[in-house]
Amino acid sequence: MIRNLIYAIVFLTCCIACQSLDKAEKPKIIIDEDRMVDILSDIAFIKAAKSSNRKTFVEDSINPEAFILRKYDIDSIVFAENNTWYTSDMERYKALFERVKTKLEKERTKFEALKKEEDSIKKIEDSIQKSLDTLKIEDELINTKDLLIEDEIEMAKKKRVTPTPDLENK
Repeated sequence: MIRNLIYAIVFLTCCIACQSLDKAEKPKIIIDEDRMVDILSDIAFIKAAKSSNRKTFVEDSINPEAFILRKYDIDSIVFAENNTWYTSDMERYKALFERVKTKLEKERTKFEALKKEEDSIKKIEDSIQKSLDTLKIEDELINTKDLLIEDEIEMAKKKRVTPTPDLENK
């Protein structure tokens, strides 16, 4: 009984192991590797944007998949056929994704540089605004001091022009 079970397991294992995997049919319209890298990179960008800004996508009724298909002037069937065809050759697909990864890393580096520059500009703008605010306050203080000085001058003039009662009697 156990021997028969072992034979059955070995037989099924051989059948499954010997089964050939058919490669996907070559699509009628082939998307070249460079364009496929661009499409897959854009898909990664869109997925990242969608996961961080889901509300915006829902509120503005943005369909990211349709956007990408329109951008590259392909339909979903062409993309699906090409994606299946590329995945049937795992080495090629792995190389394709390495290129996508490299492209995404370059874009991330560019983004980080732009973010640093933007932060630097923001700090400078904040510093300028703070300086302007300080100058405005100082200018207001100077104007207030000028008004006080003018008031004192006016009062001094009035004192000179108006005779004091003590001097008239003498």
